[in-house]
Amino acid sequence: MTFKYYCVLVLMFLCAITQAQPPNISYTYEYPYTDGIPFFRYTERREALRNAHSDKSLILSLSADTRNRQNDVNHPYRQSSNFLYLTGIPYPQTALILAPGGIMHEGKLSKEFLFINPRTTSKEAWEGALMGIEEARMLGIETILPYSSLQAFVMEHLNGKDTLYFTGLPTTNIPIPLSDKPLSIEQRVKDEVHKTFPDLYIKTSMQKLIAMREMKDTDEIRLMKKAIDISIEGHISAMKQARPGINEYELEAMMEYTFKKEGAEDIGYSSIMGAGYNACILHYNSNRKATLNGDLVLADCGAEYHNYTADITRTFPVNGRFTPDQKTLYDIVLEAADSAILASTIGNSFRAPHNAAKNVLLKRLQSLGIIETEEQLKWYFMHGTSHYLGLDVHDPGTGGTLKDGSVITVEPGLYIPPGSPCDKRWWNIGIRIEDDILIGQQGPVNLSESLPRTTDGIEQLMRK
Repeated sequence: MTFKYYCVLVLMFLCAITQAQPPNISYTYEYPYTDGIPFFRYTERREALRNAHSDKSLILSLSADTRNRQNDVNHPYRQSSNFLYLTGIPYPQTALILAPGGIMHEGKLSKEFLFINPRTTSKEAWEGALMGIEEARMLGIETILPYSSLQAFVMEHLNGKDTLYFTGLPTTNIPIPLSDKPLSIEQRVKDEVHKTFPDLYIKTSMQKLIAMREMKDTDEIRLMKKAIDISIEGHISAMKQARPGINEYELEAMMEYTFKKEGAEDIGYSSIMGAGYNACILHYNSNRKATLNGDLVLADCGAEYHNYTADITRTFPVNGRFTPDQKTLYDIVLEAADSAILASTIGNSFRAPHNAAKNVLLKRLQSLGIIETEEQLKWYFMHGTSHYLGLDVHDPGTGGTLKDGSVITVEPGLYIPPGSPCDKRWWNIGIRIEDDILIGQQGPVNLSESLPRTTDGIEQLMRK
């Protein structure tokens, strides 16, 4: 077969595919989050963000870009969290403009504009029904325009503005080989815009939006509780099926199967399932090792439900029984966690839980002779105790005092890898206990408390 003949056949095949779509096909669109955030919440958020900025500013929120896998198919799509927070739209090639001072468009003054692709039957034959211009009206956004008009619209209406805010850029940077500096997408955007608007300020960090996301409303807390409850079921499933010789990836599969079975759309982050010495590696996620009798397994896994994620860690003996030394260190970490939770109260500094946990670990490890000085604690506890939680596993927050409605993690740990400068009896023990804590008027609420946290509770669960 000649190359020319081959090309003709390929063209005929592609033409046949194009013509194979029957005319007048109508695919039914359904919004995917029927029990998600009510649309009025998004309206309130957009209004609050607009009201915090001057009439001479423009706010541009862009959807996340798609990530291609080896020029073949795209990776599973995950929307930009800031864009989701303001719109509830989970699709690419969409954008939002907020104009605090308003913009006249076709005889109408609007303060918010959504840009989205119109629906096309040929595309939906491959991807299913998508939200288009008409469907997007359910969101309550004032003016909806084709996505193709976004660039021209922005350039037209930057006249007279002093500041352009981005809620985030789709890709933060591109590493350049043989250079110690990344190619900043932010700088490229600034350079391009400044060609036409040299005096325009361009900002990619919005403190008001960070503060808004730190404080969770009742619907966000409801979805986070759902993600946490699903995650608890996954942890229980993995613990109950654990046995010496099982592979880390088998435990991971049991965990994530349960997440999907209980309704989670995804995992909130790559699951950590570290057995033995792997439990001492903070972000270990190869999950390929076969467990040995006597290993502790550190399982740091969280489900994502309607884009909100849990973040839970439990450490358990693969054979169902803690050794005396494992129990000793586990109880120290548990005491540190309990102290940190007690410190998670309104008005306390964000560092207060960490300081409480650190004080317990320091005192107990010194009494065991594992360390002598405070500086040496960093050998075995080298990370912070808390971070904010929400749409992202490391959600944005101000880092100031703890506030009513915030959700943080409490996750102290001890990690003693082989070769550590302490008695060998403690080597290969890695322990972390992580719970999701709601800061409230009545004190801290442990949203993941129903998952056993004590050595007795874990052993009893694993015996069932």
